[in-house]
Amino acid sequence: MYLGIDLGTSNSAVVGNKDGNTRLFKSADGTDVLPSAIYLDRRGTRFIGKRAMDRAITAPESVATGFKRYMGTKSPVRFGNAEWTPVECSTEIIKTLVNQANTESGSQPIEGAVITIPAAFNQMQSEDTMTAAKSAGLERVSLLQEPVAAALAAITTSKLKDGVFLIYDLGGGTFDLALVMSSAGSVNVVAHEGINMLGGRDFDRIIFDSIVRQWLHDNFSLPRDFQRHGKYKKLPRLCHYAIETAKIQLTAEETASIFASEDDVRIRDEDGAEMFLHIDLRREEFNELISTKVDESMSLCRKIISTSGYDHGDIAMVVPIGGPSKMGIIREMLESELAIEVESSLDPMTAVAEGAAIFAESRNWEADGGESTQKPTQSREKSTGKVSFDLKYKTRISRDSSRVQITPEAATPPGFEVEIIDEEGTTTGRMPFKGRLDIDLKVRKDGLNRFRLAVYDSRGRCVEESSKIIEIMRVSASASSIPMTYNLAIKIQEGVVGYEQNKLETLVAKGAPLPAQGTKTIRAAKAIVGGRENDVWSENCMMVEFYDKKAELDDPEHALFIGHFEISGADLSRGERINRGEEIIIDWKLDDNSTLKCALEVPKLGRVFDENFYYPSAGNVNYEGEKGAEVADLALKNAESDLKKLEELSDGQMEVDMRFKQRIEEQHQLLSSSVDADTHRAVSEESRKIRQDIAIIMKSDALEASVLEADIEHLESSFDYARGNASSVDVERFEKLLVSARLAIRDQNYDLARRQIDEMKSIFSKVLHETPDFVAFMFRRYSEERNLAIDDRLHQELVIEGLGALEKKDLRALQIVLSKMAQNRVILGEPADVTALADIFK
Repeated sequence: MYLGIDLGTSNSAVVGNKDGNTRLFKSADGTDVLPSAIYLDRRGTRFIGKRAMDRAITAPESVATGFKRYMGTKSPVRFGNAEWTPVECSTEIIKTLVNQANTESGSQPIEGAVITIPAAFNQMQSEDTMTAAKSAGLERVSLLQEPVAAALAAITTSKLKDGVFLIYDLGGGTFDLALVMSSAGSVNVVAHEGINMLGGRDFDRIIFDSIVRQWLHDNFSLPRDFQRHGKYKKLPRLCHYAIETAKIQLTAEETASIFASEDDVRIRDEDGAEMFLHIDLRREEFNELISTKVDESMSLCRKIISTSGYDHGDIAMVVPIGGPSKMGIIREMLESELAIEVESSLDPMTAVAEGAAIFAESRNWEADGGESTQKPTQSREKSTGKVSFDLKYKTRISRDSSRVQITPEAATPPGFEVEIIDEEGTTTGRMPFKGRLDIDLKVRKDGLNRFRLAVYDSRGRCVEESSKIIEIMRVSASASSIPMTYNLAIKIQEGVVGYEQNKLETLVAKGAPLPAQGTKTIRAAKAIVGGRENDVWSENCMMVEFYDKKAELDDPEHALFIGHFEISGADLSRGERINRGEEIIIDWKLDDNSTLKCALEVPKLGRVFDENFYYPSAGNVNYEGEKGAEVADLALKNAESDLKKLEELSDGQMEVDMRFKQRIEEQHQLLSSSVDADTHRAVSEESRKIRQDIAIIMKSDALEASVLEADIEHLESSFDYARGNASSVDVERFEKLLVSARLAIRDQNYDLARRQIDEMKSIFSKVLHETPDFVAFMFRRYSEERNLAIDDRLHQELVIEGLGALEKKDLRALQIVLSKMAQNRVILGEPADVTALADIFK
């Protein structure tokens, strides 16, 4: 049996696939879906699913939901005084789903399992999902993007098998879009997009911030920021549960109540009054509140259709998936805004698990390490004995017939015949075997169809050693390949030796078919010496860094750091050395789970290093509490800084300025009114998107010359500050580049100007980091930004060490401390341009 698991933010489901036939396994409560909820009390009593959700109104502090949104972060999930990781919570849900399948199937062996993930999941989130699956006991497991799974399910149930389909997947936590083309049941993903923090939970938050919060203040005596007070800690969680209940009710009714009685709330306000909830919510009012978010999803639909070269008339059908997609406003807007027929027969709550099960059956799970590969679609066998022949046929089809080709290897003795019989006893009849035979077989049913190819001699006796069993799987749909969901890039250094500038180079483009692999040759950025005593790690280590980059942007500042490979002196034997500039070959591989594997080859040493790849905790930010709020606030300040620069360059004439201001203001409002980790992460991600969008505009033709001229002026004035610490060689090189860059801009040779400006920045960075006052400033800044430290204890130790270096005026020691502190910081997309840091310093 194969399993398909939809691990959802709000609800999860599991479907089995046996011999090509799928079956939904219900929860212990008899429901099609399992609420993604966990209850844990002080005595360790644990409930999963509906029994956990039933306690969300009476003991919200002991119930965890929505933890899928925390995957890929360090944000803890709390149950009273207990603390779990998002991975541990997801593990419990997967275990429960697998148990459901085992109970209802009679514990049939699981050949392989596929767990679905949003297309917008980043590398860390995917890695966490795989970790949860392995922890749940699934040894053979793969990941599949939810829109692809939904497409497989839709085409399986739809009468329309051919055409272009738009998969609109709006779940509890994420929004995914996929444009897929189906031909004879074979699904290819044309394009896909996603928003990582858009789903039903965001709608709940809008209702809470827009209606519930004010109602509470109008009816009770509460502190303005009551959600930050321990006495009212459980109130927001209880309100969100009541909102979720009312929201579901509105899918079928015109009005609903956001309700919780005094017995449910069990909290008294500042005046001692018993608190309760009773707010009537009309569907029209709800639709108006969430319309901006829904419009955002519709805009993305139009974008993916147009950028893929299609018109709305080219799209055969829109397939809505996910619980929130059942809302009337979604269906209405899909039809009115897109003017495309909306599929209505598919169950949006279980379709993703159904598609995952279909995909799981199509995989070969015999590979080492539990990885899967696509099953072959063709079979070629040889038969020996009295009659030798080649047998060719398709093993997997989506039609109701298949052709079998039988070709004798040599002259066949006279009188031999061939017959093919299906499982019902229907026969093709005996045919003389005088040469090649092409036989069309009727494949009667979905799933596995078996046929017996019998060979008879001239006396009519069956030649058993030459006979064969033919197995053909008839499937309704299959995915020919899995697309890459982001642009995988590596950080490289360009420029003159000693003045290099960091750039990103794409290894695998978004949309490319997986698996993928390749090699990349780079040069060592520094010397590494083996066997050195009292080695300072940061000074004797080389890192190869990988990023999730925006296609139009090639600087690490606007990309998401996903992991690194390192070689340090500790990896080398005494006497071994890698010199700066020596060739290093990166051998990388992405499987169809988007799991990245990497090895570094050093040809001069004749060695390969393949054990030093990390998905470091630097990518896993803790968004909880005050620390999480500070991380989000810093991300927002970086976006404001970029917008200020855009306004200065455009002189406030660009209409986009107002849109960015509005987006930033919305994030400020979110940050001021919410204290949960989910909000902090949403603000951080939106801030990064704002910065990316601003950076793209800054690279536009309209602003290109202005941006380059401003960079030159800024660099010239900044370099004057540090000129006293620069060598004569650096000063001379900087001045020559300055003149050359201005001439290049005058001649509209912007590519040359940009390269020269990058080299000027590298020179300035080198000089600045050798300036004692600047190094001291950066140390103090890092010391104060404890909220960005990955390891608090290490941070404190480095602060003490750095203060000692400051007191002794030991610049070298302080530079080493600063390097260690940088390694211990969350990579948040801070300004990479050292001139921006110099401005803060001055």
